[in-house]
Amino acid sequence: MEPKELEGLLNKVGGKFKLVTLYQKRMRELQRGMPRLTIIDSQNLWDIVTKEIMETKVDLVMGDEAETMRKELALKETEEAEKAEKADKAERAEKAGKDKAEKAKLAEAEVK
Repeated sequence: MEPKELEGLLNKVGGKFKLVTLYQKRMRELQRGMPRLTIIDSQNLWDIVTKEIMETKVDLVMGDEAETMRKELALKETEEAEKAEKADKAERAEKAGKDKAEKAKLAEAEVK
């Protein structure tokens, strides 16, 4: 990496420790299948993360702000899970109602 490029990254992120942490976290996300936030021909994770940082697509969030974001994300995920569960229950109840109606029609047809 060119010294000028490194200096630009350090200034953008706010120090070498934050920069190393950001690289580590973002590379792990990419390895786990998270989508790229920038368009680049290279498959090299280092190049991808460097471009994302330079384009201000990623940032390192720490301290109280990070805790707040984690709580908000957990709340959102919980709400989405509850909605999905309610929809699933409604779908099962609707199906059970249809099955009951069909059984009643079959029973009525057998009686005739």
